[in-house]
Amino acid sequence: MSYFSEAIQELRSVAISDYDDRVEDICLELDGETTEEGGWPASFFPEILKLLSDTRFLSVRTSWRLLLFVRNNWERLSPTEVSALKNILVDAFDKFGDFKGSHLVAKMLGKFYPDEDTLTALKTLNRNSKPRARELVPYGFETLARATYEQALRDSAIRELEILLKDDSEAVRSEAALSLSKIERTN
Repeated sequence: MSYFSEAIQELRSVAISDYDDRVEDICLELDGETTEEGGWPASFFPEILKLLSDTRFLSVRTSWRLLLFVRNNWERLSPTEVSALKNILVDAFDKFGDFKGSHLVAKMLGKFYPDEDTLTALKTLNRNSKPRARELVPYGFETLARATYEQALRDSAIRELEILLKDDSEAVRSEAALSLSKIERTN
């Protein structure tokens, strides 16, 4: 059995007592193994998608480490895998056991999927996500505005940030202001 199969099996076993620490260790080992092997077996990424769709796994404080592993190995993903991942990212956005997961999703959506569908998805996440995750939606708009080459899309993302300056949540307003200031500094 390959290390990739063993890692997936262990990541599925939420019951071990030091699971939070173990997820981080496994992801670090996966990085090393991926580099050493020059990739992963074809059956591996569908298993990652299943884990990122499992609310029990996502609720683990360090589950975001698996998403970081994916981001760090982005160039290894096929166009089909990139496409399959987008909806899973949107669905997982507010289900992570640590805010770092939602933050990473927002940035990945903006950076790797800079299109009109992502703008719409971020608006939906802002309306429907749990309060703590909503605070991180501005990072998605900011990253989208910076990543796109389409001026109209960039302007739309900035408009959404400006709308968030009037949000009911002080934390969302604060993050939107921070994102707008970062965009202005890069102009």
